[in-house]
Amino acid sequence: MRDHEVIHREFFRQLIGSTALPNLEFNFTSINFTTRAGVLAAARTFEDLGVAAYNGAAKLFTSKANLVLVGKIASVEARHAAFIRDLVQPANPFDEVVGASGLGAVLTPTQVLAAAAVFLPYTILSSGLPTA
Repeated sequence: MRDHEVIHREFFRQLIGSTALPNLEFNFTSINFTTRAGVLAAARTFEDLGVAAYNGAAKLFTSKANLVLVGKIASVEARHAAFIRDLVQPANPFDEVVGASGLGAVLTPTQVLAAAAVFLPYTILSSGLPTA
């Protein structure tokens, strides 16, 4: 999974170029790394957030070729999320991420940043720049 994430990150760095956010710093103090449940809960949050972010960002792509690549990345992220959910084994692993329509959750970039805020030691402005 880590190798997949590195490949995805590098694809987006190349795609976005100089307008990309600087390297993010993370604050993982809210994660309990001493228990399996704590690590899996954090992994589930990140993977579910990633899938919903791709679903929400897809409409922002103007290049059909890039949209196809992002769709492929989203399918890999969904597999990651399913794998983590299988490890956690909740009663119904899809309640929070698949709606009654059978479609996956969709988050806008603003919603993604808000959900990720707990893991960042600063705020991301609407301009995309971090602030203290």
